[in-house]
Formats: sequence, structure tokens, C-alpha cells
Amino acid sequence: MGMKQRLAVMALLVTAIAFTAQTASATNATGTVAVTATTSASVSLTFVTDGAGIALGGSGTTAASIAFGAVQAYGGAVPAGVTKTVNAPTNWSLATPLDVVVELANQTSSNYTLTAGLQSADATNTWLLGATTLTTTPATLTSTGAYGSTPYTFKLTIPFSAAAASISNTINFTATAN
Repeated sequence: MGMKQRLAVMALLVTAIAFTAQTASATNATGTVAVTATTSASVSLTFVTDGAGIALGGSGTTAASIAFGAVQAYGGAVPAGVTKTVNAPTNWSLATPLDVVVELANQTSSNYTLTAGLQSADATNTWLLGATTLTTTPATLTSTGAYGSTPYTFKLTIPFSAAAASISNTINFTATAN
């Protein structure tokens, strides 16, 4: 083997040794995070604007509102999604659908019971959800409600004998998993 060949072999050996030299080992530490959670059964009740109804204030929340605005039995206009019916000479009414959404989490239940009642007594006007008249005593709207969205028609009937005034009340709903 010639001198050039020996030098080439030595250069290759030096290069190989340089690239295969051991790297310094890194120092490390390990740790863990323990996670715990306790779930509770829950039911959600929200109100959503029905596609055919008045736009609810707070749609998608647990505290929605219906604002009919300034309305009258004869003449005037009603908001979109509201039906006005005049039953002369007795009364007139405003009606609109709204969607009640009941959802269930972390429990087994095939259906729910939904009740509703007025927060304050109203001896003048008639408040209805579907065919159910509302008073301060909660009335059962359904005892076998299917989870998800269910439309209800709200109807407020005002007698012709009532003086012109502002009408305000709150309907309290309760959904109970069966």
C-alpha cells in the first residue's frame, strides 16, 4: 500500500472516530399529575327563538324574554312571528311559538316532566302555554317530554274590559328528569 493510500485510510479512520465519539448524556427528571373528577347528573333548560316566532331576548339562555312592545286590539302592528286575534267584544290575544330545549347529562332518563307557572298572580289577563292555563301554581306541560327542542305556543289574552296598561310577568319553568 502506497503512502497516499495509507494517508487516505488514516484520514478516513480519524473522521469515523470523530463522528462516532459518544455524546454526553443529558440529565433529566420525570413527574406525574394525578387527575380526579366527580361528575354529577344534570339537566339543562334553555329557551330558543322558534323559526316561526318572535325573536326572544336572551335566546339560547335560561332567562329569555318576549317583548311584544306597544300593541292594541284594533289597528297597530304586531312584531314578526306574533299572531293577533280579536274576539270582539270580549277579548284579544297575542300568540307566538317558542322552543323549550331540555338536555340531560350523566344520568339515565328516557324523558322528563316540564312544569310552568306565573311568578305573580294576574287576575285580569289569561296566560297560556299550549292548551295549559298558567297560574302561580305550577302546571304540568308534559310528563313524558322527549329530550331536545320542543315548540310551545305562548298566548296572552287581554279582556276588552281591562284598562290600557303595561303587562308584565315571569313564567317559571322546571324540568325534572324521570
